[in-house]
Amino acid sequence: MSFASIFKLSAMMFLQFMLVAAFWVQLSSYLDNMKVSGLMFSLIMSTMAIGSIFSPLVGMFADRVANSEKVLAILNFFVAILLLATFFTSNPILIFIFLMLAMCAYMPTWGLTSSIAMTNSTPEDFPYIRVFGSLGWVCAAVFALGAKAIFDISIDGTNIPLACAAGVALVAAVFSLFLPATPPKAKGEPMSITDALGLRAFGMLKDSNISIFMICVVVWTIAFTIYWMYGSFLASLGVKEITPVLNIGQISELAFMVAIPVSINFLGFKNTMAIGILAMFLRYVMSALSPEVGGLYFGAIAVHGAIFGFFFVAAQMYIDKKAPADIKAQAQGLYFFFYGVAQVIGTFFSKWLIDSYTALPAQAGAEAVTNWATVFWIESAISGALLIFFYLFFKNDVKEQQ
Repeated sequence: MSFASIFKLSAMMFLQFMLVAAFWVQLSSYLDNMKVSGLMFSLIMSTMAIGSIFSPLVGMFADRVANSEKVLAILNFFVAILLLATFFTSNPILIFIFLMLAMCAYMPTWGLTSSIAMTNSTPEDFPYIRVFGSLGWVCAAVFALGAKAIFDISIDGTNIPLACAAGVALVAAVFSLFLPATPPKAKGEPMSITDALGLRAFGMLKDSNISIFMICVVVWTIAFTIYWMYGSFLASLGVKEITPVLNIGQISELAFMVAIPVSINFLGFKNTMAIGILAMFLRYVMSALSPEVGGLYFGAIAVHGAIFGFFFVAAQMYIDKKAPADIKAQAQGLYFFFYGVAQVIGTFFSKWLIDSYTALPAQAGAEAVTNWATVFWIESAISGALLIFFYLFFKNDVKEQQ
């Protein structure tokens, strides 16, 4: 693989994840400041999950109809337009509509960029390319830090990050046109209704281990989803610059991402992903103790690299190993479909859980108080139960590369 290809694939990941990090990590704080709550809050926070459900359909286009890099360029262009539209409105209903459409275009790009990277490299090289996505996420903090340093203003909790993300999306759209050509592997082959809807990858669920794996993905995602609302938790602890603090997790992700191939070679997929689940359990234990133990939330954020890298990214590599060559993009889409469905459930569950342990203000003008400790002890219990289930029933059925 040439240096030019490595650079292009790495830059693709950098831009694709900088795009979402620029606005998503502080979106809950923005909605809080806008006084958006209840069902509308949950609907807006579920837009990312809703978008993931369309991943298999986009995967079908990449497998059978058009070059993956061209599909990626078109999707990023639409994301730029829709995020800019979101920036210009303060109506919660329009925010929901614009973000839902934006995420329907954006979320399939996670599977699409993974497929492009794996097609033009090797699955074993994928973590070294994907790590630049984590770097892009970290570098998204440049917008918040730059605004503070140059203009002495804080953009967290405002609509400005949406405009920043729209700009990154436009750059990503143009850059996608210069990526290595990734033509559809099944172009011209007979296509059934199942193929047309991008549903062929669902046949992989006939493998009982894949079915067990997807159950674990769903439960993992439901438990993980509250992390997207971590901004509200940090704000309750008095943290001011939320985006830079959350980027501690992405910095740790850089180290763990590089360690994924080593872990898989020595420990196998099962043990590697089990470490990711264990790290999530530890995150929520530390989060539950954070209101009483000052600064412990730093540790809860720092284990993000192990959670995301050792489970989420290793899971993508596992699916790529198991998928037939002609539906690899759809297989990634299948993974993100279940991820998306689980995120929808997880978003509403997380919001319900938070609301259930939030005391209404005793007097007008006072703020509601959330019992975050109880919320995170419940999340710890879910993560612990998942770890036991995963270790008992998931089989290490893929031979690791030596």
